[in-house]
Amino acid sequence: MKTKTLKSLQLIEMVLGVAITALGLSLMMKSGLGQTAVVAFTQNLAFLTQMKSGTLIIIFNCSCVLIQILIQRRQFPKLQLLQVLVAWLQGQIVNVFCYDLPGFSTWIPGSYGVQWLAMIAGILLASYGVAVMMTADLIRHPFEQLVMVLSERWAIPFSVLRSRADMLFIGLSLLLIVIFHLELTTLREGTWASMLLLGRSMAFTFPAARKCSGYCQLKERGLTSVSLD
Repeated sequence: MKTKTLKSLQLIEMVLGVAITALGLSLMMKSGLGQTAVVAFTQNLAFLTQMKSGTLIIIFNCSCVLIQILIQRRQFPKLQLLQVLVAWLQGQIVNVFCYDLPGFSTWIPGSYGVQWLAMIAGILLASYGVAVMMTADLIRHPFEQLVMVLSERWAIPFSVLRSRADMLFIGLSLLLIVIFHLELTTLREGTWASMLLLGRSMAFTFPAARKCSGYCQLKERGLTSVSLD
């Protein structure tokens, strides 16, 4: 007799959400039409430092965890230290998809239409992955949680501060591009599409994630564990 607790389901679904999100981000990178505002910033840093994109994502997200700790101090939930694990896992999966996976890592879209298909698929996968992570309700995403902490500290609505953060990182990316003469591949039409569609798509990816979540189904039935023969 084996027992699967709610916590184990939460962990499994959280890891699944991280993997789906990383695949979505990787598809957006491969599209060549730009990325989300934050990933565009980290990828520009990757171009400058010659480090892998996923590695810069790890460093950026771990920095977000550190800032949370500095702000919250003793109020920082110890469980959320595992955000570092989320950061590492997401970055490593991005590196595998973009640099190591045979076929995918060397794939280049053959036309503008295929670029858009990759971009839209990436946006939808990233949206669904985030929904799965948040539905698991265990470990939060480092950057999103930092924005949440700051919104509570500054009494600014999360959605407003999140939009301002996007604009900040777009501005920083443009600054890096101008100063260091980088190619304008990280900020393109796909970046604006992601800003428009990523949040709005969660109106249906969240219900879909909840419907597919074994954790949510058990929780709604008031169960703390399920036994399997």
